[in-house]
Amino acid sequence: MEWTEKAEGDRPTTTYRVSLFSGVVHWQRKEKNAEKWETPKLLPTDVWERLIEEVDKRYQRRRARHEDVLLVRSAFQKAPKLPPA
Repeated sequence: MEWTEKAEGDRPTTTYRVSLFSGVVHWQRKEKNAEKWETPKLLPTDVWERLIEEVDKRYQRRRARHEDVLLVRSAFQKAPKLPPA
């Protein structure tokens, strides 16, 4: 899954890429002018909520499995998070 968040305040335009594989949620992030993707250790709560929305939408269209929805929700509960920006 991949989506782009527009720049807000001091946050630049950022593209997020998430893969769900072998029961693990793998994140990558790339800011607009960056050359390489980075793997963030902490993410803001609003980014996690956006992932949950994306997985839910895909599940409703039968493009994601129920296990994926459960995995993302479980990872959200367990992961350390930054406060919303």
